[in-house]
Amino acid sequence: MSGDDALTERAAARLHDWAARVRSNPAQVVVSVLIAALLAAGTWLAAQASGDWLQSTRLETRSMALTVEELRHLYQDQAPVALDLALLEVRADAFQDASDTVTSQGLATPGSRLAAAEAATLRKAAGELRAGLQQAGSSLLSADYERADHGYAVSTRLADALTTAGADPQGVEDAVADGDERAAWALRLAALSVVAAAAFVVLRTAGNRHRPQADPAAGSTARSASGGSSPGDGEDVGLVPQPWQERTRAQRVGAGVALVAWLLLPVLTAAQLVLSSGSARDDAESSRRATTITGSLLASQLFSSFALRSQHQQVQLGMLSLARQFVAVGDDVPGQSELASADAAAASTWAQVATAMTAPPSESDGVPPAVVAMVTSEPADYDALLAAQHEAVDSSQRRGDAANLMNLALLLAAFTTTATVLARRPGRGGATATTTAALMAGTALTIGVVAVVRTLV
Repeated sequence: MSGDDALTERAAARLHDWAARVRSNPAQVVVSVLIAALLAAGTWLAAQASGDWLQSTRLETRSMALTVEELRHLYQDQAPVALDLALLEVRADAFQDASDTVTSQGLATPGSRLAAAEAATLRKAAGELRAGLQQAGSSLLSADYERADHGYAVSTRLADALTTAGADPQGVEDAVADGDERAAWALRLAALSVVAAAAFVVLRTAGNRHRPQADPAAGSTARSASGGSSPGDGEDVGLVPQPWQERTRAQRVGAGVALVAWLLLPVLTAAQLVLSSGSARDDAESSRRATTITGSLLASQLFSSFALRSQHQQVQLGMLSLARQFVAVGDDVPGQSELASADAAAASTWAQVATAMTAPPSESDGVPPAVVAMVTSEPADYDALLAAQHEAVDSSQRRGDAANLMNLALLLAAFTTTATVLARRPGRGGATATTTAALMAGTALTIGVVAVVRTLV
């Protein structure tokens, strides 16, 4: 015998020994328990992932509510009155400058005295308004946000308010990431259960093909003489169907159908986990996007209303200057020309102040990018947001329907394993049971394929 033949025989003998161990009851128990444990762990992780995604929607709702409330408080309660206060102070400076321009020449005209009185009146009104607003708790009027041009850093105040408001957008992202990680591990465990089942069958099949054909009587005599048994001896507990051990063709066919059903169980379970997890994630995604759309609508409306108010004030101040000029020309009223010039100067200065105060927030101000996108959103942006939200809803529905079909396929696969028990009966009853089981297994596989294809269309 050559060295190559001896090596081949040793390899075949070792493969036969492994196959004998795989055929043994302990191997079946270990594989069955391993597959069940892997699928159970995967199902538990998938449930935990769904919980994380659901938690992300709760955190998103809470965070959005706090953010919108801060935006409302700033753009509706604090910033408009800050605009009014800044306008009073800008006009007071303009009137005082108009008066000083005349008196610096050593003159004292009715217009200069009237402008000085108007400046003092505006300063007094601004002081009283500031005191009242600060007493009411208007944080925007703090010295930290006051600008040299009498304006206020509205966007900086927004950034500080969001920091202390308790909104937690990072918590939303962390919850989604945790859910994704757990879902990924659930998929790995489910895939591992499929690999374990397939590896068991492949090894068992390979071992059976290389199993030496020995005389049953001789093998029995040898085992009796040795007082022991081979690793594959003993009554098969039947946890894993093994058609190669069956004696008749009908029994092998029935066991083959049972083996297919046994393999379908982890495969369909893994697919069901993937589909149900995907449906849960898409459902949470659609909910978060709906919350974002609502928040963006409110935020942009609040900011637009605030910006529009400043524009109205600019128009009113310009009209006031024109009206004074008209009165000065039509009626010989002393001081009207000086007041008209002061209002014109105030309108020019006020345009710059109002533009700075009503500038959209940016990341350079410390405002989170998501809030910047909300405040600066426009109708064209809502179309894209709605399209993404609708896509998430449709995807969730498709995957949910496919998961339900997969549950039906799992049920049929489980019934198949029950029907194959009757296939061992001799005669017509066993053949009928085998045919029924084969049809059920084929139907389960077909439903599973259809479910997967529906999610891809």
